[in-house]
Amino acid sequence: MTPSLFRMLDWHELIEAERQQPGARVFVSDYNGGHPFVEEFLGELADTSPGRLADITRYSGLDEDVRLRAKIAAMHRQYDGADCTPRNVLPGGGSSSLLGTFATWLLLTGRRRVHYVPPVYYKLAYLFRRMGLEPVPVARGHAYQPEFDLRLPDERTVLVLTDPVWYAGRRVPSAVLKTIGAWQQETGSLVFVDGTFQYMRWDGERGEESAAHLPGDLTLRMVCPTKYLSIHGYRCAHLLVPERLREEMAELHLNLHGDVAVSDRLFAHRAADVMLGEGNGALIRHVRDRHRVLVDSGALSARMPVETGFFLFARPRVPHRWFLAMDGKYFELDGHPGYIRINLLNRTGVEALMATVGQPAGQRADQPARV
Repeated sequence: MTPSLFRMLDWHELIEAERQQPGARVFVSDYNGGHPFVEEFLGELADTSPGRLADITRYSGLDEDVRLRAKIAAMHRQYDGADCTPRNVLPGGGSSSLLGTFATWLLLTGRRRVHYVPPVYYKLAYLFRRMGLEPVPVARGHAYQPEFDLRLPDERTVLVLTDPVWYAGRRVPSAVLKTIGAWQQETGSLVFVDGTFQYMRWDGERGEESAAHLPGDLTLRMVCPTKYLSIHGYRCAHLLVPERLREEMAELHLNLHGDVAVSDRLFAHRAADVMLGEGNGALIRHVRDRHRVLVDSGALSARMPVETGFFLFARPRVPHRWFLAMDGKYFELDGHPGYIRINLLNRTGVEALMATVGQPAGQRADQPARV
């Protein structure tokens, strides 16, 4: 039987095919989204050619950039109070490349089965399917749900955990992380944390509890400054790894993906500087304002509370088929009929949802909203 994680991929392929068609429905669950802080976050990169900021005749290696790795380590010491050094940092050109390196490393080290806490990002599911890795869920429900039922295996293995649960803007509860951390210590299991949407907390706190509750010598954690700043045209991310694994994974990553563009290296430095300095508080306040405007408009009939990130999981007052949207089946989520992921930074999508307030909710389910 095809695992539900792999069946989810079929839905992603269908929505991507429609998204690319002329005249497609408004995609309210999309991945992008603008904001007014791009120039502020980019600094001199906003209006200066990379050729004026760096030597573009040379390859631009991220991993050999010790100054960058030192900045990233300093940021994690500042945010999490973690005992992090440059020997724990593996920088890369975006989350996708690091996920590819991780999946390849699993394959090369002889692992054929991977346990996971649902949900996981579809690209990781794609890599598992293509590489013949067997994904085994260890829970019913998602970590933020009251019915969440975690059943960790009594064996040494690799566990994938996504924190926060990005589509709903919900963080993995401390109790769950503590349970997983204790299990790691008992079994010696490695945990890979997909923290792509970390450090976007709405309460203004900077630290992430996965850094506090999971043992650093048994945990790999991926962080994505491009999501932190919501500037996706540049590519950078980094992996925090146990020191004993860093060189092995860095060598594999470089040989799989090569060096990055000099613009991405400059952006990685700029993102680290912003994280060490003023942070992304202005962006988070902007996201919260967009959330309040949408909720106050009456366009939603129900919604989940949000703790982090720029996605909301909610039920529009009109049938969600009016829009191109991702519902629970895209995330291995049962229940919540009519709920969809909404990108609060997607002005077109939010305005399309709010435009339905002036339309009868009883229109045919296949009738698109007028915007």
